[in-house]
Amino acid sequence: MIIRKNRLIFAAFMCTFALSACDEGDILDKDESVQTEGKVASLTATLDGIETWSSQYSIVLAGFAEGSTNATVQKKLQATDGEPFATTLTLTEGEISTVELCVTNRLRERVVSFVSVPLSQLSGDTLFIDAGRVDVGMYKTIQDLVFTGTCARCHGLGASPAGTLSLVEGQSYSQLVNHSARLPENGLRVVPGDADESLLHKVIHGDPEAGVSFDHANMIKEQTTITLIDNWINAGAKE
Repeated sequence: MIIRKNRLIFAAFMCTFALSACDEGDILDKDESVQTEGKVASLTATLDGIETWSSQYSIVLAGFAEGSTNATVQKKLQATDGEPFATTLTLTEGEISTVELCVTNRLRERVVSFVSVPLSQLSGDTLFIDAGRVDVGMYKTIQDLVFTGTCARCHGLGASPAGTLSLVEGQSYSQLVNHSARLPENGLRVVPGDADESLLHKVIHGDPEAGVSFDHANMIKEQTTITLIDNWINAGAKE
C-alpha cells in the first residue's frame, strides 16, 4: 500500500511538472526547429561582363572571416549583363569580417574582389552595399589584375614595349589573341582554347620552351591568378 501510494504521488508530480512546462512554452513540438538569426547584406549593382566567365567560376556576394581567402557563406548572383539588380545574403554572425562582391572558384576561394565592405558598417541588422556599375568581365579582370597592375610597366608604358608587346588596356587583347610571337618558333601568343600551346601560358609558368630571355615565373605569384589566365585561354580567350 505504501509503495502504491508513493507511485501515485510521483505520477501526480510528473503531470503537474509537464503541464507547467507546456504553459511556459519550454517544450517544442517534435517537428519544430530553432533557427539562428543572422545579419543581412543587401547589394544593389549593375554588372557588365558577368556572362563572360567560364564554368569554373562564380560571381558572388560572399562573407569572409578575417584572414581567410575562402568564403564562409556566398550567394551566386543571378544578374543580367548591364541591367540593375538587387539581392540579399544572410550572414553568420561572429564569423564574418567583410562582405564582398567577388569571384570565387569551385573551392569557394576568392579569385578577385571588386567591392569589399567591412561588417562594422552595419546599419542595424543590414549591411547596405551600393556597388554602382561594375565591369566584372573575365578578360577585364585579367587586364586590371595582371596586365595593368604588373606587366604594363615593361610592356607598353615605355617608348619601346618589351618584346614588341603592349599590354596596356585597349591594346593587349589584339596583341595577344591569335597574334604571332616575335620569333616564329614561339608560335602564337594566345591560342584560343589551348593554353598549353600559348606562349603566354609558357611565359607565366617559366617554361624554357617560351624562348624568352627574362624569367617571368615570379612576376605572378598567386596560383589562383595563374589558373585564371589558363582557364580564360582554354575557355576561348574571349574579350
